[in-house]
Amino acid sequence: MTLAPEHESIEGAREGVDADILPAGPLSALPGGGCPHLRGATAGESNGQEGRRLRALGPAPVVELPGGVQARLVVDPGLAERLSAGPHVSRDAARHWPGFRDGTRSVDGVIAAWIGTHNALNSYGDDHRQLRAPIAAALTRRRVEAMVPEIESIVQDVLDGLGAHEDVDLVQSYALPIPHEVITRLLGVPSEHLPAFSAAAAGLFDTTASAEAVGRSMGAVLAILDQLVASARDRPEDNLIGDLVRAADASESPLSNTELRDQLMLIIIAGTETTVHAIGTLLVHLLSHPDQHALVSSGQVSMDVALAESLRLKPPIAAVPLRFAVRQFEDSRNGEQFGEGEIILIHLAAAGLDPERYADPERFDVQRADTRSLAFGYGPHVCPGAALATREVVIAVTRFLERFPDARLAVAPEQLQEPSSFISNGYRSIPGRLA
Repeated sequence: MTLAPEHESIEGAREGVDADILPAGPLSALPGGGCPHLRGATAGESNGQEGRRLRALGPAPVVELPGGVQARLVVDPGLAERLSAGPHVSRDAARHWPGFRDGTRSVDGVIAAWIGTHNALNSYGDDHRQLRAPIAAALTRRRVEAMVPEIESIVQDVLDGLGAHEDVDLVQSYALPIPHEVITRLLGVPSEHLPAFSAAAAGLFDTTASAEAVGRSMGAVLAILDQLVASARDRPEDNLIGDLVRAADASESPLSNTELRDQLMLIIIAGTETTVHAIGTLLVHLLSHPDQHALVSSGQVSMDVALAESLRLKPPIAAVPLRFAVRQFEDSRNGEQFGEGEIILIHLAAAGLDPERYADPERFDVQRADTRSLAFGYGPHVCPGAALATREVVIAVTRFLERFPDARLAVAPEQLQEPSSFISNGYRSIPGRLA
């Protein structure tokens, strides 16, 4: 495919990717009414199970999202990688969703909350590179490794708080406090803001919530962030917020307070929601599979490898709204066609359960040869905080199992309740027994 100069240099495009994306011929009409609704983890069906069911309709079936938005749900991992890595798909609704751009398509509720901000998530090309750069610079592997002693200290403090309790909720009492405290110290966010922020942010993941409820959640989140940005602008300190302010002010195109706020929103939400669920889910997988737990505790398999398998089987985020076709194109490997401006949603949870890539995909196997996944994204939008999240999860789960070697789940794994969401992909609570 011949790309316009604007598109040729987009970061993350890999050699050979564009050879599989061809200009499309005339598009046949896509199915209109009657397409399945993407419901998420509701009515006893997990995100992964829903994705498996929808895979029977093809690698990218049309589904209906909240608010009547129709999208192509990409459940095939190979197609997901090609779309994520190449320049033919954008996350910028303001530029590449015609209905949203020209105001002919009204959007509200959870979809509006996820596409209506301007940050490193919802951007494209040079704009994306500029927004991503200061975040990536603050979260290099070297800087993350320098934070390990502090993460260890945080984990030990939280573990000490568990010692007096036999029955605990491993989400509220363990998985949640650790990333909260890391974010507090990394960003310099006053700890008193986090409970209110987290409660409000939870509403942005509930894909069954009304538009009014999501609007209230978004308003509360933005009010807290506006305070943080105003304070950081007045007195930038030696933390990530200060780094973002200094980078924004030094840029050829300085960021407004609103853009800084949107960047902080992405960092805080991504830095907590994903890590909370990754810690909780890895604990569930190991505590419910004694044979796999033994392989890890004996040192035969590293905790990093166990985490990779856990992320494949149940990534902390099932799908992130939304992507848009920059132009009409066809994927030459499977013939899937996408029209210019067509809405695309990549289903990370379904991609990790693809039976053509993974043998017995729903089995937790820490000795699996291929544990690649899209849990932290792919291509230019791969999560810049992946190294930090990985260190937090590995340290948290390792130290927990060392401190409480006889810990077990208080209920069967299938009894654990998941959030009502096709975005968030973890557990509401994890009842556990420490002895």
